[in-house]
Amino acid sequence: MIKWITDRLGTSAKIDAVEHPNIHIVDVRDMVDKLGNSIDEVKKKIEEVINPLNQGKRVVICCDYGMSRSNAIAAGALAKISHISFNEAVGKVMSATSEKAIKIEVLSVIRKALENAVPDNTNNNPFLKKSIFMTGRSGFIGTSLLPYLQTCHKIFAPEREKLDLIKGPVELDLMVKEEGIDTIVHLANPRIYTSHEAMGETLLLLKNVLDVCRENKVKLIYPSSWEVYSGYRSKYLLAAESLPSFPKGTYGETKYLCETLIKQYQQLYGIDYVILRFSPIYGLGSDRPKFIYNFLEKAIHNAEITTHKYMNGFPTLDLLYIDDAISALVKVIETNYIGFLNFGTSTGTSTTEVAQLIIKELGSKSIVKHREIEDFAPNIVMDTTRARTEIGWQPKIRIEEGLQQIISGFCRKYKRGYLNGK
Repeated sequence: MIKWITDRLGTSAKIDAVEHPNIHIVDVRDMVDKLGNSIDEVKKKIEEVINPLNQGKRVVICCDYGMSRSNAIAAGALAKISHISFNEAVGKVMSATSEKAIKIEVLSVIRKALENAVPDNTNNNPFLKKSIFMTGRSGFIGTSLLPYLQTCHKIFAPEREKLDLIKGPVELDLMVKEEGIDTIVHLANPRIYTSHEAMGETLLLLKNVLDVCRENKVKLIYPSSWEVYSGYRSKYLLAAESLPSFPKGTYGETKYLCETLIKQYQQLYGIDYVILRFSPIYGLGSDRPKFIYNFLEKAIHNAEITTHKYMNGFPTLDLLYIDDAISALVKVIETNYIGFLNFGTSTGTSTTEVAQLIIKELGSKSIVKHREIEDFAPNIVMDTTRARTEIGWQPKIRIEEGLQQIISGFCRKYKRGYLNGK
């Protein structure tokens, strides 16, 4: 099927192109749908489109599937004949064809062939330190980080509805070029991020972001997780960045694969990145970790609280309050550090200790019992020595203080629900 961009310019798969005296076919299947096309060859293809258009003919550009190469060349031709920017032309092509699977590697060489100047990435406002693009603005970390960045940086953080990274990298690429972005903070995740399906979606989101980083020489800041160490079996393991990854479970494996993909892009294309391995983050505005809120609900009703005891003891977590996680991200953004950093409190707290702290804070009559689990807990505590020495970061909020904040917020919400009959 031919998809018409204008009344005289269209694209299609070669098999769908109709041989007709009034339709001129431009075949671009000899181009590669990746890096490697020469500027001279691209210029010739664009001229092959423009010349018959100037003669009043209808032109259809064809590749194997009518998805990427044909639409990329169409955008180049449209920019020239309509005297519009290449970015505007790409937008018009995507809108007319509903095709977003255009390779930004192909668009890049066409942009150069049109001698479309690279956008000025210089920040002209001396009070704004960096030009940052943030994905995942509506998530727990995103909603907490955005106000901090807005005070001293030029920040772009579109809603999910305005940027669908699953469809491909082209829209993000255009935004990055138009706004002169120098740093991408990639926080976007599937809403349910621990499922098998989410593994593929998470990698696809990251792959599209990495392609844009490679194309525009933009630094990537990516939050990973302590769960890349979750396969270890110990009673108390202090994890430094030098500890080999050993994930267990879908989420840990997903984060490990994401880290591997980022490192691969660094080795192949030289992108700059910082991977932040966070211990479990908790705080107001999130319902995770789930066990905290389960304990709270039980304690309010003076009900029995059940914790787990694994084959290597009670599970121990290094719980990091959201404010400390945000301060870590801000520090990373504002320094030139490249590589891995572990973030946590360097202090482990067992789930039983969390339950007892909640009971004490609420003055609850709940008692804590244990259930034996025939498995091993990782019991990971983060060694933050590198973060302290390299970027001057350290946590400030102790578990007791963090839980007090959680309990206050939870009780206010609970009382409102109780008064409303819920």
